[in-house]
Amino acid sequence: MRAKTVSAAGCLAFALMLHPQASPAADPLTVRVDASNGAPRIVVNGKAVRARMFFGIPGSAAIPVKAGPREVSFEFRARDAADTATMHFRFGPKPGTIDLDEVRIVDLDDGREVMPRRGFEDGPGSFAADWSAWPPDEKNTVGKLAVAPGAGKGGSAGLRIELTAPARAGEPWPDFHIHHHANLRLTRGHLYRASFWVHSHQDRDLNVALYRPGATYVHLGGPQGPFASQVKLAAGAGVDFVSFPFEVPWPPPGQPADWTAVDLACREVLDANPRALLLPRVGMMPPEWWLKEHPGDRMQWEDGRRDMVVVASPSYRRDAAERLLALVEHLEAAFGDRIAGYHPCGQNTGEWFYEATWNPKLSGYAPADVSAWRRWLTGRYRDDRRLQAAWHDRGVSLGAAAVPAPALRHASPAGVLRDPLREQALIDWAEFQQDAMSDCVRDLAHAARVGSKGRKLILFFYGYVFEFGPVANGPATSGHYALRRVLDSPDIDVLCSPISYFDRGLGQSGPAMTAAESVALAGKMWLCEDDTHTYLAAQDFPGSTDHVRTLEETNHELLRNVGQEAVRNFATWWMDLGATGWFNDPGMWREMDRLKAIDEPLLEHPEPFRPEIAAVIDERSMLATAPAAAAVTRPGIYEVRAGLARVGAPYGQYLLDDVLAGRVRAKLYVILNAWRLSASERATLSGRLRGSTVVWCHAPGYLDGDRPSPEAMRALTGFHLVPTSAHAKAGPTEAGRRLGILRAFGPDQPIQPLFAAAGLPDGQVLAAYPDGSASVARIDTADGPRFFVGTPGPTAEVLRTAARAAGVHLFTDTDCNVYARGPFVVLHASQDGPITVQAPGDRGKSWTWTDALTAGRLGTGPELRLVMKRGDTRILRYEASPGR
Repeated sequence: MRAKTVSAAGCLAFALMLHPQASPAADPLTVRVDASNGAPRIVVNGKAVRARMFFGIPGSAAIPVKAGPREVSFEFRARDAADTATMHFRFGPKPGTIDLDEVRIVDLDDGREVMPRRGFEDGPGSFAADWSAWPPDEKNTVGKLAVAPGAGKGGSAGLRIELTAPARAGEPWPDFHIHHHANLRLTRGHLYRASFWVHSHQDRDLNVALYRPGATYVHLGGPQGPFASQVKLAAGAGVDFVSFPFEVPWPPPGQPADWTAVDLACREVLDANPRALLLPRVGMMPPEWWLKEHPGDRMQWEDGRRDMVVVASPSYRRDAAERLLALVEHLEAAFGDRIAGYHPCGQNTGEWFYEATWNPKLSGYAPADVSAWRRWLTGRYRDDRRLQAAWHDRGVSLGAAAVPAPALRHASPAGVLRDPLREQALIDWAEFQQDAMSDCVRDLAHAARVGSKGRKLILFFYGYVFEFGPVANGPATSGHYALRRVLDSPDIDVLCSPISYFDRGLGQSGPAMTAAESVALAGKMWLCEDDTHTYLAAQDFPGSTDHVRTLEETNHELLRNVGQEAVRNFATWWMDLGATGWFNDPGMWREMDRLKAIDEPLLEHPEPFRPEIAAVIDERSMLATAPAAAAVTRPGIYEVRAGLARVGAPYGQYLLDDVLAGRVRAKLYVILNAWRLSASERATLSGRLRGSTVVWCHAPGYLDGDRPSPEAMRALTGFHLVPTSAHAKAGPTEAGRRLGILRAFGPDQPIQPLFAAAGLPDGQVLAAYPDGSASVARIDTADGPRFFVGTPGPTAEVLRTAARAAGVHLFTDTDCNVYARGPFVVLHASQDGPITVQAPGDRGKSWTWTDALTAGRLGTGPELRLVMKRGDTRILRYEASPGR
């Protein structure tokens, strides 16, 4: 390991100059997760606190400009001193023409002309004398510059910028911008005015800011952004946890780290809220100099593209962990009394799934991938003989095993699932990719834990086991199916993801991406990143298709989300993803303040969330999926959450291994993908499910070791399941309609394999494939009712039928998004009309119903009737009436 660039003592001395609140004599701040009673809570110095947060991005605001000429000016106060400052203009990823002229910066404190008014009357050289464009080479696929007569103010010469979209469809825009030479002098704390004339030929947003260049660019000023305003609004609602991003300083060997950008970001939060508890999101991408020194560690795709870094690289893991450790030690010394934790981020959008997972081209072909793959195989098989037996290939060896060819990885010769007899190498490759990603996460978590001396939260994005069902190349392409390995790490406190990008709009459920209740069972907390596209959001980000138009609609979604998070013991941060003020409205934060009425009672009386319905996913089965699996995993893993949410009762999300270990107790188990089980696992699972109702989905027990087994399927489920070539769409039978299954569902296409339940009387067949064979069926066994749903993606109607058979308490008998725990019920209406809410237990018991947020009384009795519009949210509290 290289020596750390800044000693802890040096950091502390520097910190005390910059941040006098820090004191080595004070008791060290401790922020951790306490899950001792099964209900994870964040505790600050031993006291449980609301796990509600804000995420924002410090920086300058965009300047909206309408088509036509105009003068623009803004004032800023320099965040730090610089003799080498530079001014950047960015024009956005939008084709068109922009003319620029008369750029000027004045120091308003001493009158100095930092940048005297610059025109372009001297021809092409007047741009090159003071300005440059980036990228300077063939990477600039969008921008052309020219000093053009008549393009400037009053018909003078001006700088004309012509933007065109990248030539290849889907190709990302480069970060095209112009920048002043790095020779501007700014004084820390001085007030400056920047001005320029611009003629945009289209409406667009300009991004203008000043920086100090270096290994890390330090933002010095620009138009006032909405970050500080939202931090203050959050503080007013009692939300002091603040998350914000920066890149880990990563200097070349022998050079000191520049902590300025890191320290300024922390200070910006504390200037807005001195009580803030900081949760920095730390980008762990290595710098370009490092990648040039390690060319084999740059990711490689099947088409030859090279980008990012190979997470399996020992060099990357070692150096990234070293840089993270140095950062944590610095921040603990400089701001330790205000740092709540650390959130290292990397790979695609920082969320630790492989870069370009959703794209058609496959990665994994860098030299570092090949080396790591062979090491992994050696650890798994130990010698060539075992490898050859497993792969049924006498020509393969541990020292020469190749990454499976793209054509093989793209193919689905056996349909949904890989054939272990012929495709074990592909199944192994899928498992290797999960291990590589999860081990990288674990290594970085350990570095952060050591650096913070075990006193601070360690957070990671990971475990999107429900969310990657639709990936065209197969879910395992993501690297997120080693959740159990990550949960077993003692160095991680919180796992997180955005709220699912499926079913998140008005009238929908806002589901979790993961097996969230298994996260809690492992003693960790799940955090939902709430990047709701509020009425103030304008940019085209993921989730923008569910944009809401008003503050009222925004608040209904936010109430639904936090209500669910409260009953499921989740944390959350409201995220200004676009950095334009998505949450910059006091009306939203008033709702956050009102939500204390559900948060605080549940915090004071912590109980685990143990719903009567358990949705169960098997990671190991997902590793055996081929690209054709999307026909099953999209409706059956990803979209099934909509049906589960609208049954009328809350549900939990679990890993199958928790069920096998006896850690899950439910009245109804929905086993989504138990496709790959050993004989001992089948026996154990049957015992764990005894006495409950079970819904078996798609192809339960299909793979017994390395081959399909109808006998294993029957032993597991009790059904005689036979292959069918019918289209998978299911239509309700008369028996099904009598039970409330009224709508057809499922993909109208053949799926291989697909099974029908055979040998059953008509009364037990609830839905049928187009050929008349049984796609949904029920049998009653000595162990309890059993349902088979061969069509992927059972609906709320199907699941509600099973829930009734299981004796699950249904808070509503009709479709409604329901979350409940203790005395609280959260309803989010999926349709217009009346909703009848039923209290659990004895119907002769009298209950008092109140609005949990206003304490207003709504009625008494075993049930409450409400009239709701689609998208309305109500948070109710029910308690036994006095004297009853």
